Amino acid sequence: MSTEGKVLIPEVKWAQRSDEKDEEKNYLLITIGITDCSEPELKIEPTYFELTANSKAHVGEEVAHKYKLHIDFFKEIIPDKTLHKVANGQHYFLKIYKKDLGLEYWPRLTKEKVKYQYIKTDFDKWVDEDEQDELDADNNEMDFSGAGMGGAGGPGGNFDMSQLMAGMGGAGAAGGAAGGPGGNFDISKLMAGMGGAGAGAGGPDGVDFEAMMKDPKMQELLKKESKISAKEVDGEDNKEQEEEDATKN
Repeated sequence: MSTEGKVLIPEVKWAQRSDEKDEEKNYLLITIGITDCSEPELKIEPTYFELTANSKAHVGEEVAHKYKLHIDFFKEIIPDKTLHKVANGQHYFLKIYKKDLGLEYWPRLTKEKVKYQYIKTDFDKWVDEDEQDELDADNNEMDFSGAGMGGAGGPGGNFDMSQLMAGMGGAGAAGGAAGGPGGNFDISKLMAGMGGAGAGAGGPDGVDFEAMMKDPKMQELLKKESKISAKEVDGEDNKEQEEEDATKN
């Protein structure tokens, strides 16, 4: 059976916000549906963006697929501010900032006044123009923390140990990954926080576990934890010995 897949156009859902003074509140939210999205390559310009990505074969569908998407924007955007990431291996998310400030929404995402069947309104994220000021801050928007144009945490970005360490409370917080100072380092909990063991090289968040373990900061953390654990064992041994001596006396 041939393993060469056909090129597909993925489903696109979009929503937007607008503001006439604050460019941080003037953006598009785009969700591109690609199952097991891998190797995404994004090209974004002021007037358009292109995305290519792969989707591996599945049981029952042994053919891998390649996705390609090209959209010409209704109006210009600011490419350098674009944030993007893959989440849960299922979707490719983008936050794209509009160039022109204004309260009025774009009437459509695309330059052409054409009804594209694969482009739909994202009603989970959509808010009407006159309701934006009442918008809850976490209104189902994607968390783009650490994402960026090829930055750490974004598709194709390199693993950034400093971001992980910051989330764990710093290298000095040995044991913090287990839930607090003095706790034993629990790699399973660390992996769970990163999206599970499946978040290895090529995983949904682009985390390369092998590279992580080789990182000097991680090695330093593990060494510190090892020393702490050794001290805890010595402390328990000394305590048991003292109790035994006290019993004899």
